[in-house]
Amino acid sequence: MKRTWLSAFAALIILIITTLNSTLVAAYNDSCLLYLAESTIPSAGIGMFLGQDVKKGQLLSRNGYGDAAFATVDQNWHNSNPGGTAQARENEDYHWPLTSYDWTSESLGVEDDAEDVSMTVTGFGAVPNCHFRLLNVEEHKAEYDNAGLDRYSSPGSGAITPYFNRTSTAREDIPAGAELYVNYGTSWFLSRDGVFSLVPVQESYIHAQKFLNVYGKLILGTYQDKDTNDGGEWKKRLGDKKNMILPDEAQRDLWDIIKSHPYPSRERQACPDSHADVIRAIHGGIEAVEVENSMRSLRYLKENGKCMDNIVPGMSAIPHAGRGAFATRFIPKGSLVAPAPVVHIADKTTLYMYNETSNKKGKRVKKEDEILSKQIILNYMFGHPNSSVLLFPYSSNVAYINHDSTNYNAELQWTSDFSFFHHKDWLKKTVQELENEWTAGLMLDFIATRDIQPGEEVLINYGDEWQRAWDEHVKAWEPSTPDLDHNNLTYWTKSSKISGGDAEFKRAEVFNADHDVPIKTTKEQATDPYPYNVETHCYIDPEIGIGPYSYAPQTTPFIRREWKDQDWLNKTLVKCNVTERHHVMCDEEEDEYHNYVYTVQLMATKRQGKLRITERYELFDTPSEAISFVNKRYTSDMFLKKAFRHEMHLPDAIFPRSWMNLL
Repeated sequence: MKRTWLSAFAALIILIITTLNSTLVAAYNDSCLLYLAESTIPSAGIGMFLGQDVKKGQLLSRNGYGDAAFATVDQNWHNSNPGGTAQARENEDYHWPLTSYDWTSESLGVEDDAEDVSMTVTGFGAVPNCHFRLLNVEEHKAEYDNAGLDRYSSPGSGAITPYFNRTSTAREDIPAGAELYVNYGTSWFLSRDGVFSLVPVQESYIHAQKFLNVYGKLILGTYQDKDTNDGGEWKKRLGDKKNMILPDEAQRDLWDIIKSHPYPSRERQACPDSHADVIRAIHGGIEAVEVENSMRSLRYLKENGKCMDNIVPGMSAIPHAGRGAFATRFIPKGSLVAPAPVVHIADKTTLYMYNETSNKKGKRVKKEDEILSKQIILNYMFGHPNSSVLLFPYSSNVAYINHDSTNYNAELQWTSDFSFFHHKDWLKKTVQELENEWTAGLMLDFIATRDIQPGEEVLINYGDEWQRAWDEHVKAWEPSTPDLDHNNLTYWTKSSKISGGDAEFKRAEVFNADHDVPIKTTKEQATDPYPYNVETHCYIDPEIGIGPYSYAPQTTPFIRREWKDQDWLNKTLVKCNVTERHHVMCDEEEDEYHNYVYTVQLMATKRQGKLRITERYELFDTPSEAISFVNKRYTSDMFLKKAFRHEMHLPDAIFPRSWMNLL
């Protein structure tokens, strides 16, 4: 009986082990969702491809989370000349190749955080190319989420980017093997004509197709009588080949002449390069040709690409680290954890942030001898103590990889392939020569130093100097309390003389989430204030009021009126004070009050010709939806005075000797 029980137990153990192994193998064999590979757009470098079919609206990530975003604030001002003249990164006044990867703060919903905010987004915000005819990815706004690092009690507060989960979804059903394209915006290309040689924009393809229709009719004896833009079917009419003006060989020569014309145009760039593709475009449309040409086989991607979703973000168990990167599948020792194309920055001082003062003319200028902080993106860059060069990896989720000086399970090395993108000769360039390069052209790989199990956090060694700096930061850091946080904990903010009591820091997004919660009046706020980092703004159309003015009034005009739906139209938000709140009866039979209207006071400015007129308003019956909480500038965690700043370090073994310009 005992032997039978032991046999059954042994069988159970074998079954459990077999099941676990099957699970691990299944995880390891799970097909990659996103690949990094050579773009199908000629000379475009790397691109992002799908390894699986996806449906319209589907999140393009392994675990539903989006990419990290990094704010660079007032950088032109902080890099200004001693006289106060601001430098412009977009004009290449100082070396900042990340300009090509910038997104507007409005597109991510963070425009209120500082006077001048530009956003860098990893993953979908940097890797995919733009093809206006084939846009298949929809980008969304980022979330503000400090990963539970409380500004009053955690030394890690302010050290991680608070902008998280910038998701990307499929704009349409997309097949496996397709290259993914995001919308850079027309202005992005129009401002870079000298770099990209008149890249076609949306309307370029419309004109190009019309040209091909005429070309097909006159030269080939075939043409389209429908435009793809109206959603109709393509129809072709084939002429008699005997009546063709030119034979096939002459047609190819003619097309070569057309494409090689010395005066470029966006419309000609939108036309196919090869004569064979021209025939296909005449019969089936440019878009059909472009779609087919933008595909890679899964075999090609597996053999020539790099999987980008071996890791996903999650909450780290490391104290004060916030988020970490976790393996989605079994990663054997010596294999790729994640690819990391990098943007190089030649001079780390371009990330310095200075205190301000006034010059003799009363102009606000930086204090050259007083560095207050550094841009938060520095914490996500690699460098070396003996070099001014920094490297920013912009692949998906690599920004979440944390540090462990002894128990790390991954390391960095320069990639050994991707020669179409990775320029090995740059590793021998001087820093001055690197400064002449304005596009990304280097790639690192995160490689497993031992087997990594599914769900295990991926860790690397940031270097001894980083460890010392962090230890010193934690030792010197002291907790604070909400009653001290009336803009006293952050740089570049005006502190209030009155304490907010227990009204601790909360973002405006928290208050905007529920319009059913009554908004406090100014009288109520005197004893029960909102946090000092938020204020109320109201939508108003200043054109609804007095006017037109023949001349500027001697005193500020006062206008008292009902809030109107028209106040929504121009979407102008103006700081306002809520003076009264009234119930709105939504169910007269039940005598129930479900919402509120408010009386608000504000100052609004409008232009009338050369006149600039400020008016004082009192608007009654203002709905709660017309009142929005707004974050005061420079109050978010990344501006905390005690926030940690330090780049990660590459080991001596792989950091180029020619870049060590600080020896």
